[in-house]
Amino acid sequence: MSRKILSLEIREGSIAAVMLDSGFKGSQLEAQGYFPIPADKAGNEGIKAALETLVETLHPTGATCVLGIPAAVVSFRNLSVPFHDIKKIRQILPFELEPALPIPIEDLLFDFEAVKRDKQQDLLTFSVRKKEIQRYLDILGSVNLRPAVIMPGGYAAARFISSMTDDSDDFLFIDTGENHHTIYAVCSGHVRLVRTLPVAHDGNPVVRNLETTMQRTFTAVQESLGIAVNPSTVFCAGPQAPLITTGNGSSTLLGVPVKSIDGIRTFPRLKGSLATQDWQSGRLDIALALALMETEAVTGVNFSTERSTIQHYWSEYRKNIILTAILIGLTLATALGVQILGVNAKERRLAELDRQIEMIFKSTFPEVTRVVNPLQQMQIKIKEAGDGSTGFDLTGARVRVIDILNALSQQIPSSADVKVNRMVVGADNVVLSGDTDTFNTVDEIKGRLEEADLFKSVTISSADLEKSGNRVRFKLKLDF
Repeated sequence: MSRKILSLEIREGSIAAVMLDSGFKGSQLEAQGYFPIPADKAGNEGIKAALETLVETLHPTGATCVLGIPAAVVSFRNLSVPFHDIKKIRQILPFELEPALPIPIEDLLFDFEAVKRDKQQDLLTFSVRKKEIQRYLDILGSVNLRPAVIMPGGYAAARFISSMTDDSDDFLFIDTGENHHTIYAVCSGHVRLVRTLPVAHDGNPVVRNLETTMQRTFTAVQESLGIAVNPSTVFCAGPQAPLITTGNGSSTLLGVPVKSIDGIRTFPRLKGSLATQDWQSGRLDIALALALMETEAVTGVNFSTERSTIQHYWSEYRKNIILTAILIGLTLATALGVQILGVNAKERRLAELDRQIEMIFKSTFPEVTRVVNPLQQMQIKIKEAGDGSTGFDLTGARVRVIDILNALSQQIPSSADVKVNRMVVGADNVVLSGDTDTFNTVDEIKGRLEEADLFKSVTISSADLEKSGNRVRFKLKLDF
């Protein structure tokens, strides 16, 4: 089953949008667009105007919305806790961050990325004002969009690039802006550090100032937090990316090559034409990373008040889900094993019964040398022996026993309290011996048997009470 994903990267002066149709076999690019925020409209009105144009152009009805917000509205902190339980970390996180934050803790939303180290968890925490998130929710709600995922756009790009590279390849991702650059340091597949640095202007000083600031920052981080940042590559995106990379692969920063993030466009499960001018400019790459984070279920932070994405649910309840899956698997394996053992036992029982049937057939009909289907062959032999008859005759008797039994069963009602203990069949009569409840029942049986065409007469030879006084013993003679 496919679903549509609409990703939005909101910056100070523009909104980049990418819409994917995600299915089991991958994601198909359906639409994309770059929408400048009108210069004559400031703040929320400008963002709303750009979103209205976006909705009219892309028609995202029914799509799941993923929102990338500027890093400037997010506060990043590094800290460590002495336990690994994610739910417990989420409970104590506000108390750990409160001393380091300048605003009341109840006014903030939190999330984090955790990395196990020795006997503790290293946390990279993200906090943002609730009213800032609500501002975006209100603006998007005015055009009937409600984001299921909200995270910094640059973080999404860094996180998705880490999923496409080897965990041993440490790198930096620089999300350039007009006034600030946000640096994301990825070590061993995890975003370990985020710092927002001021931008120097006028060409080369941008690079020199950025290098100097980054070196000081990384030295301080290693000394204070024990996090060593040794990148092998620097990725770059954003409005001022051309100032850092020349586009021919010869640029370096901190002595390592600088690349664009256009490699995201060649993601194997992504299909569609990415050769438009907007794609070539690199303005849509972070929005694409946001969309692929959702379609490929790459875990990451989420400021959405709904907190309903697969990634967030998995990260918080991963241990419980894995344990439940293991228990379900063991239960199913046990049930399957019991079924297999039961089937095998029944097969062995059937084989034993077949063997016994064959032995009985051979002992009954030793003249038959070829046994194919003993049950069917035995039925044929019995039918041949009976010559079509349903009973057998007694030597010298004029009436068959089966006819006598049939007459008795027809004439004596099943409701009668009668027990026949003995039946002696002679040449012209039959004598029945048994007991019943009353003398009247004896008379009733006699009368019913006289009505049978088979018997000429019925005589009560004897009828007397037993010693207990509870039953009447009788003997009937039936002539034919």
